[in-house]
Amino acid sequence: MKQRNSDKLGTLFGFIAGTIFILSGILWPAQYSNIALWLESTGNADSINKFVIQILRFFDLKSLFIVFGGTISVTFIAFPYRKTLRSFASILKVFAADVAEEATQEIYDQSKIIAEKRYSGKRITNDDLNNLENPFMRRWIEGLIVREQVEEESLQQILKSEVAMYEQRADEEIEIYDFMGTAAPAFGMVGTIVGLVLMLAETGSIRSVMQAMSIAMLTTLYGVILSNMVLLPIAEKRKQLKESNLVLLEMISESVNRIARLEAPYTILQELQNFLPQKRLTFDDQYG
Repeated sequence: MKQRNSDKLGTLFGFIAGTIFILSGILWPAQYSNIALWLESTGNADSINKFVIQILRFFDLKSLFIVFGGTISVTFIAFPYRKTLRSFASILKVFAADVAEEATQEIYDQSKIIAEKRYSGKRITNDDLNNLENPFMRRWIEGLIVREQVEEESLQQILKSEVAMYEQRADEEIEIYDFMGTAAPAFGMVGTIVGLVLMLAETGSIRSVMQAMSIAMLTTLYGVILSNMVLLPIAEKRKQLKESNLVLLEMISESVNRIARLEAPYTILQELQNFLPQKRLTFDDQYG
């Protein structure tokens, strides 16, 4: 019930915020929108470096309200509140290094130790668990093998369910950024129309016409940059991270499942070798 109410509030927030941003883009005083034009109108531009003025020409508050505010607002309308916030918080993952491929060697080495001890009947100690750096593998080994909380026939289904849950969450984040990447240019076009309407309605000075024209041009620019330089690359990077992590999770799942069935270490390691980077490169060379 609480989640349903929060989703309703998120949708309502999106509608209200979107309306405020669009109205701000229309009603905000044009003379205070573009900083460079404002400085020139007050006579203060001469005291500022000309390169700084050139950069400030591309900063327009009305355009920011429409493109950035509009894009974020419709995202809250289109997606559940909690999922949207979680996706925004996950943006830091894009800047993190993709360590999944390197981690496969660690999983291979750790699986070798655990498999040999379990196959020979030795007890898996807390030190062995603490040496497992991957949290998924440590939790699965501890819960499913050491404590034997789950029957063997249920093990494979549990592992598949957890991997599927990760994939679903990753797909939700990718979908949200793809949506925002589509919405941003649309709001850029909205801002262009607003700027053109303001320009056609302007009967004052040439400077006022130029201010309205800058809104029309900059909103398009903001929409294109936000979409193609930020949001869509984030979505694509997230897809790559998802695929790498799925390979790693599949390797861990295969390892835990076979260790739980008390298979011979040699058999387990032969299977896990297929997940190692050098083995996958060999497949690429053989099969293209």
